[in-house]
Amino acid sequence: MEEQRATGNTYEFNNKDFLHSFIGVMKTVLVRPNDFYEHMPVTGGYAPPFIFLTVCAGFFAILSTAITKVGFSEGIFLALKFFIFLVIFSFIGAGILHLIAQQFFEGKGGYEGVYRVVAYAGVVGLLTWIPIVGLLAGLYGLYLQIVGLEKVHKITAGQAVVTVLIAFAIYLIFGLVVGGVFFGIRF
Repeated sequence: MEEQRATGNTYEFNNKDFLHSFIGVMKTVLVRPNDFYEHMPVTGGYAPPFIFLTVCAGFFAILSTAITKVGFSEGIFLALKFFIFLVIFSFIGAGILHLIAQQFFEGKGGYEGVYRVVAYAGVVGLLTWIPIVGLLAGLYGLYLQIVGLEKVHKITAGQAVVTVLIAFAIYLIFGLVVGGVFFGIRF
């Protein structure tokens, strides 16, 4: 903890020091992802990364809905659907990444560590609602997952890239099916 204060880096969200901790984690993940994931605890409970993710997902849901041209009631409902989907999918996405890393590349990490990678990579939600910037932020989010998987599962960068690409293909298929049902998209 003293090292974190001295360097200004934060490797775990602490809700007792909410604002300072949130900003510290956000800054470290975005600017120094290798350092963050190298020092991030891979155990310690789901609450810290979950709370961090819910703030990022809430921010994304509200702002991305605010820039759409829907009415107030529809906007609240859409924001709520975005938020619920993002939070639930963080657990599913972590499971998919974890299984791929273990089954294909003999990854050494546990599910909790992978969930932490996914949750903290969710920091890009603070930017993905912005048109054009959102695409770049989303790609950066994939990069954050690659860096995190490499550290947590102790696999090579190439193996982490393949893991994320396979998972991304699964997400697309899953997103088309579930997103179609969840958001009423018809094919």
